[in-house]
Amino acid sequence: MYKSIDEQNELFLSIIRQNKDLMLILDYLVELNLPNFYIAAGSIFQTIWNYYDKKELNYGIKDIDIIYYDCNNLTKEDEKELEEKIINHFKEISLNYEFDVHNEARMHLWKKENENKKIKQYKNSEDAIDKWIATVHSVGITKVNNSIKVYAPYGLSDIFNKTIRPIKHQDNSKELYDKKVESWKKRFDNLNIIEW
Repeated sequence: MYKSIDEQNELFLSIIRQNKDLMLILDYLVELNLPNFYIAAGSIFQTIWNYYDKKELNYGIKDIDIIYYDCNNLTKEDEKELEEKIINHFKEISLNYEFDVHNEARMHLWKKENENKKIKQYKNSEDAIDKWIATVHSVGITKVNNSIKVYAPYGLSDIFNKTIRPIKHQDNSKELYDKKVESWKKRFDNLNIIEW
């Protein structure tokens, strides 16, 4: 679709910057000084899809996924406290999204507690994003020295082309992927689905 990775990145960022809600959230996360944080997944790629579908940029975005990596605070209470702080902050300014906040340093504990699955502890937030369900899903934005940075280990082409492609690794499965695909098919038109 576009000639170079740099051109894709530039276009991607130019669209993301137009999403004022995401920019407000990003700035607040910088204030919180969270280690190795990203706004990730749905709110990011859906902003791009909404732009090309000529819809309001936040159309259909119900929740904002926020991840960070903190080995020093591994309790679910710490994670929940941070989530509540973020929710309350944005309620005060009437930004009423659901917020899904996860410390990726404790995801191996979460998986064991909630799904009875054994996975290795992630090395950082990027390691977690690498192991998500689909390539469009595996994207995050953060801010470093007042500059927005994109982490998209599988590139941006699938997002621009609305192509749903599985990421095959030991923590993913056909069942998980198919469930996510069905959810996206109900909400979005003209998807190119790559079967598991």
